[in-house]
Amino acid sequence: MSKLFVKTYGCTLNKKDTENVVKEHYFTEDFAEIKKSDYILINTCGVKEQTQTKILNFLKKLKENKIPQEKIIIFGCLVDIDKEALVKEMPDAKYFKVSEKEKIEVIINNVGNKKKNLKKNTDTIIISNGCLGNCNYCAVKFARGRLESKPIEKIIKEIEYSVNEENSKEILLTSQDNGCYGFDINENLNTLLKRIIEIKGDFKIRVGMANPQHLKIIIDDLIKIYKNEKIYKFLHIPIQSGSNKVLKEMNRYYTIEDVYTIIDKFKKEIPEISIGTDIIVGYPTETEEDFKETIKVIKKIKPNFINLSRFGMRKNIEAEKYKDLISRTKKERSREITKIFEKYILEKNKLEIGKEKEIIITEIGKNNKFVGKTNNYLSVVIDENAKIGQKLKVKIIDADKYYLKGKIL
Repeated sequence: MSKLFVKTYGCTLNKKDTENVVKEHYFTEDFAEIKKSDYILINTCGVKEQTQTKILNFLKKLKENKIPQEKIIIFGCLVDIDKEALVKEMPDAKYFKVSEKEKIEVIINNVGNKKKNLKKNTDTIIISNGCLGNCNYCAVKFARGRLESKPIEKIIKEIEYSVNEENSKEILLTSQDNGCYGFDINENLNTLLKRIIEIKGDFKIRVGMANPQHLKIIIDDLIKIYKNEKIYKFLHIPIQSGSNKVLKEMNRYYTIEDVYTIIDKFKKEIPEISIGTDIIVGYPTETEEDFKETIKVIKKIKPNFINLSRFGMRKNIEAEKYKDLISRTKKERSREITKIFEKYILEKNKLEIGKEKEIIITEIGKNNKFVGKTNNYLSVVIDENAKIGQKLKVKIIDADKYYLKGKIL
């Protein structure tokens, strides 16, 4: 059987880009099958230095396994950001920028085996590309560019198809920054969500990351819309640093007081809302006092999810003008935040024990146990049998740092 091998690095947006390229082709992610594949597709990410290292190590692994380079297709953000590093490791592969994804479809169109009947519980919908920010640590802007919002009618049609034809129960709205959706086409996230919740069907919407400077513009109406039963009570608001000095040096366009105001407003109106955030430690100008400010913010907000990154220098970013902090300092700060998070999140999750929740089964996790999401997007693991997409009433019987354990009622 003709096959594609697919390897995707990075965010939800990247995963959807891969899905759009592969479409209905059969593919495998099992490395044991790679030598039988017609093409090897690698969708790269250029956000973190650590991720780039992983990608280059994977290319080395391909060479060690004597995979013909003419079968290898490398695309995505890192091709725009640092193609030189990729070509040095894999000179004879085919390379495509983020804007050239459609060319890959032409190449793989002849591998056959396309009639795959897709029925999926979770679907990702890209609502825009690019952003309105100009963060001094970010290299993704070189790949994704300025904001280009997808028209609302097109998004609605994609979701209607996903819900009605593919039986999706969970819709993930993704972009580099959902908060600024529509600012370039005289729309905004609120007008989009109002249309989405009108779509008939039994499904949930997870709103992806939204930056504080844009959230504060639309917050009052957004909170009203969030109260709709179709929207997960989950807010992903990236903080990056608790120090206003560092935020200014990062060129982030907001203060930590703005973050407090947004979260306080949400919690006042939707007390059960869960908070996800992004934190960067070891920015070149971050002093020990600045880091303590970040610790202070984390302890005050106590987010349910933290995407923690150690700053990594990227080519051509504004932060190149600063001297990088030593690796040991970054690691120590990262470990300290992880330790603080794991302590309070376990205590926080234990407060859920004994409560009854409705969950949607979204995946099969480790040890073939079913995993569901609560209304506020917490993960619940159950030992009993279930079906992907099934709604269940459960009682929380135990808690871990990263999930709850439930029993079907």
